[in-house]
Amino acid sequence: MLTFSSLDRRTPSVSAELVEVSGTRRRSLWSRLLPHEQGPRGALVSDSGAVVLLDEWINVVPRHAIMLIGPDGRTLALYSGEQLFAILNVPRKAISANARHGVWMSSEPIPSADGKTVEFRCARRSFTLQLADGKLTVSD
Repeated sequence: MLTFSSLDRRTPSVSAELVEVSGTRRRSLWSRLLPHEQGPRGALVSDSGAVVLLDEWINVVPRHAIMLIGPDGRTLALYSGEQLFAILNVPRKAISANARHGVWMSSEPIPSADGKTVEFRCARRSFTLQLADGKLTVSD
């Protein structure tokens, strides 16, 4: 279970905690302050405990578009919106015209059946995030 908390309700800082739940038993796996202003727009947690944080609540090109945190709480990958746009190599106009979730995502992220990757769509292109190491590859 992944939870988010405001630190003091006056600043845009948000912390996250990943908790393992087994029956009535709960065990904190990690807790940390996040770099996302106002917190992430969305999150995915894989069965292996990898956490993918998506975008930021503010509607600008995000500094933290995709952040991958390993089961131990270490950051495995962090991509800004600018880095994603460069990887996809598409005009800015196409990105904003096709955005449906935040300023860049065309659809909700799609986890693979085996839980090893997450697919993203942006401006009629697709790219895949490897949850083991954070590597991004264009998949179309």
